[in-house]
Amino acid sequence: MGKPKQQVLSRFFSPKPAPSSATPDPPPPPNPKPSAANPPVSTGEVVHGEFMDTASRSGLEAVLLGLAPVEVILGTPLTFATEKVMTAYVGTASNVRVERASCFCFGESGALAELMTLFEKSVDNTSRVEDDSQPMETNDDDTNLCGIEGVMAMPELVVQALALSVRYLKVFGMERIICFGSSFRPFSADTEMSLSANTLQQLEVLKNNSDGTIEGSLFQTMNNTCTAFGSRLFRNWLTHPLCDRHLICARHDAVSEISESMGSRHSINNLQDGGDGCCTALARSDLSTILSSVLEMLGKSLDIQRGITRIFHCKATAKEFVGVIQSILTAGKQLQKLFLEDIDSVSSHHKPVHSSLLRRLISTASSSTVLNTAVKLLSCLNKDAADQGDMLNLFVASVDHFPEVAEGHVNVEMAQHKLDLLIVEYRKQLGIRNLEFKTVAGSTNLIELPVDRRVPSNWIKINSTKKTIRYHTPEILKNLDNLLLAKEELAVICRSSWHKFLEDFGKYCVQFQAAVESLAALDCLYSLTVLAKQNNYVRPIFVHESAPSQIHIKNGRHPVLESLLGDNFVPNDTELHADGEYCQIVTGPNMGGKSCYIRQVALITMIAQVGSFVPASSAMLHVVDGIYTRMGASDSIQQGTSTFHEEMNETSNILHNCSSRSLVIIDELGRGTSTHDGVAIAYATLHYLLKEKKCISIFVTHYPRTLDIQREFVGSVGAYHVSYLVTKKLLEVTDKPLETSPESKDLGEITFLYKLVAGASDRSFGLNVALLAQVSHAYIQCFMCCGSSKYGLIFNCHGVGSNGLLVLYFVFFSNFFMHVF
Repeated sequence: MGKPKQQVLSRFFSPKPAPSSATPDPPPPPNPKPSAANPPVSTGEVVHGEFMDTASRSGLEAVLLGLAPVEVILGTPLTFATEKVMTAYVGTASNVRVERASCFCFGESGALAELMTLFEKSVDNTSRVEDDSQPMETNDDDTNLCGIEGVMAMPELVVQALALSVRYLKVFGMERIICFGSSFRPFSADTEMSLSANTLQQLEVLKNNSDGTIEGSLFQTMNNTCTAFGSRLFRNWLTHPLCDRHLICARHDAVSEISESMGSRHSINNLQDGGDGCCTALARSDLSTILSSVLEMLGKSLDIQRGITRIFHCKATAKEFVGVIQSILTAGKQLQKLFLEDIDSVSSHHKPVHSSLLRRLISTASSSTVLNTAVKLLSCLNKDAADQGDMLNLFVASVDHFPEVAEGHVNVEMAQHKLDLLIVEYRKQLGIRNLEFKTVAGSTNLIELPVDRRVPSNWIKINSTKKTIRYHTPEILKNLDNLLLAKEELAVICRSSWHKFLEDFGKYCVQFQAAVESLAALDCLYSLTVLAKQNNYVRPIFVHESAPSQIHIKNGRHPVLESLLGDNFVPNDTELHADGEYCQIVTGPNMGGKSCYIRQVALITMIAQVGSFVPASSAMLHVVDGIYTRMGASDSIQQGTSTFHEEMNETSNILHNCSSRSLVIIDELGRGTSTHDGVAIAYATLHYLLKEKKCISIFVTHYPRTLDIQREFVGSVGAYHVSYLVTKKLLEVTDKPLETSPESKDLGEITFLYKLVAGASDRSFGLNVALLAQVSHAYIQCFMCCGSSKYGLIFNCHGVGSNGLLVLYFVFFSNFFMHVF
């Protein structure tokens, strides 16, 4: 079995006993509950949790997309729906390794007992190290105890997933990562927003929808982190926006302070006097300057987060260990400068850092405990020997520190000394005062004599030249064997001491990991600051939790498209308020910018809750508890779902999970079926959102009948369209033959203005897209003739009986809800 890859995801299953691993289960269980534990052995963070899921397993898809595991352990049997999702994820093109294990491999409480045994062993190992006279001081065992208590409080299915992970990792000697209790993190906390897989994919948060790469994704656009571990944390921030107003504002405060210090740096050069303003500017410039230098240094160093975990797993080399600890030490010493209370005597009252979040992160990253431990660890090692991989001279040994290594060095020195004394005897015996040992072709301690010089018969000839012969005597060979044996024993002692040294580091791993996590958070905040400064973003204002839901954005811009188009991007305003107009129905021509606008609103709301400034001239928002999207058209042959089935699954997920505090954006719902059914579904879905959920919604449609809902929800629903200019008269249908119609040579031309204006659009101009796609003019003219005939037929049939058609909508939708709910 090969070594585990970057992450191990274990395990997903629906708790349904079955004799096979993929048993169809119609109807699906009402409350499927997948559980999982995700111990990334390279970073040391164990992500765990269980959650209620829908029949389509949308929650499971979101977890897979967010964690992106490269190795999966499946607890079988799986329900049919879960098996389909997992099969799609671990397909042959994904390069994801799969292991299967029975859900019933643990007896009653067997999983918990296995974890308890592992934790107890970890505590015993720590106690054993404390009793030995080692150079490391030991912290208390609160971390392990917290880990035990935390595991005991976890749901049964999560405990089983952890136990299954332990069994798998034992093969590679990496099971100790589960004991790293402080690194346990749930999939989503109460203070975080859970974004569905649909939202992440349709908003292109992590990768684009064209070729599946990060090019053109929100992550690539916003990520200015300097370090690999900062980039990983930033990815997690993007997929888990905050839902707590105070936490969001804390990040905004931090970004504001870093941004202000960047600005003050330029003003320092312009200050001519030496008053209080100069001292204050200097103090505040220290923040961005020091952060920039620290992050730049860390970006050029090893990945210290993975390095810490490699040390924890006893896999690190001495060079890697020194590099990781030295980087943390250097960063901490630099950050400690920000906590100097006195810049000079003039501004002794001024503290350089005001943000509570920044102060906490800097304090953790530059903790005196961490720095003192780092100094002590490095003082035990010889840096030059570590760089050269010289294990024999790696340790700075003494009677108190590494006594076995010190004793081994004494034995080597004694053996070498005895060997060196032999040359004195041979000088007397041969009468050669300047006789010295020679080393030739790797052979050491050779006695070199002229060819004609007679020697004892037991001397062994090693090599010779025309004039000289080189010998080893029996005494030299014996002492060389003793020296070699002493060095081999020292090598064994050094390897054992190194492994023990790395094991003992586990006592400090929690504090070092906390320091690295703080450095990663500082990297993310600095990245958000760089993003805001480079793109002229503004700080959003979040209203109080008790205020009505609202989104007010002035001159909002799409963050990704703006990075591509620059000043050519057309900004738009958004005004939505729960006590007023809280739903927009957007119509307009194809390719006019409707989808771009609604994505823009969703992305601005999302990144604001990530803690970022936003691309707008101003923004006032209420914290939303979720962003739900229904966009695009796709099917899944592997999972056996059609395009329209995917539409309904996504709609069902929205209607199940959204609340009055959610943001819902829906783009062209119902286009995957017939026009009549599509209009019915679109109208009834919007009606349910407005009447039952009362959430802020933006609804894009090409169905004019949907606008009739304004009559029932007066003042709550606004009609809008993306503006355009018709610069040429469009082709008009006549009774003349197609080939002789004079209008056939002029198909018209539309200029998109991409500006959202009030009122509904009278036409969609779909044939203009056909023209852009270089469809033949003859075909376009034919299309227009057919389209005009059909439009007249539909108008004549339904122009009078619209009330009867609306009744049909509701009858249809009531049946739809019977299946959805």
